[in-house]
Amino acid sequence: MPTTASDLTNGQIAMVATARYTFERVAVATNVFTRMVLGPGEKSKFIPKFASGGAAQDLTDGIDMTNETAITITGTTHTTDEAGAKVIVTKKLRNQLKEDAFTAAGIIVGNMIGRKIDTDGVSLFSGIDTIVGTASSVLAIGSIAAAIGQLMGQSEPVPQPYVGVFHPHHLTALVDQLTVPTATLAFPDQLSLPLLQNYWRGQEKLYGVNIFGDGNIVSGSASHGAIFSPMTFIYLVGWEPENWLEYDPSLRGWEIGVVADYSMVEEDGTYGRGMLFTSIAPTD
Repeated sequence: MPTTASDLTNGQIAMVATARYTFERVAVATNVFTRMVLGPGEKSKFIPKFASGGAAQDLTDGIDMTNETAITITGTTHTTDEAGAKVIVTKKLRNQLKEDAFTAAGIIVGNMIGRKIDTDGVSLFSGIDTIVGTASSVLAIGSIAAAIGQLMGQSEPVPQPYVGVFHPHHLTALVDQLTVPTATLAFPDQLSLPLLQNYWRGQEKLYGVNIFGDGNIVSGSASHGAIFSPMTFIYLVGWEPENWLEYDPSLRGWEIGVVADYSMVEEDGTYGRGMLFTSIAPTD
């Protein structure tokens, strides 16, 4: 009687392929917000803003100028908070896992903190002072043009350049309008992070505004994207994400984690427009 593979199951070692990692999105918000860093000994960042002066006056030859304008200054203060993530790799797991357990853990916790920071950033969009659109409505190029027109035409014109960040499902209806079949759209040089090229969706017909898709925006019938100046939001860094590795003898394992000290804050809610539209997944 032949001996088959099933007869020797207990003696076989399963062949494990190279592990795959769950793909994570690039953190768009950290690359389109204004980044500031707390210096040594600083616990907060004060950002001052000068008010505009009054109207200049007509003068008469030989008559002294009698009106003067006081210079005033206001400002905002921002602080940071810690956030982190950790995993535990036991000694038994490290010895039995074919993949490098420490490398795997480092990738996973790094992705966790990156997702956290980006999610904190895009959650600010719903708090912008003025909202364009309504829940369950479909994003149209006219709505984007309206938001840009408002930014350019308000009493304090918003400093350029502008960027747009939307859920990828927001952008489905805009694909044909944003794409010029006879033209090759070049990724703008001023957007320095190469990985953002995969998230850039063009700028044609949009006053030169660069549009990005960010899947960390909550999808649904009332989903908030935004058109804004980078000065609208601050990515304030106390320290960049730092990895750590520590062995716990009583646990018989290693703690592998990452901690960052930062805040994603709105600096000026008049410098952007929240874009409220449906971002339900397309079906055709």
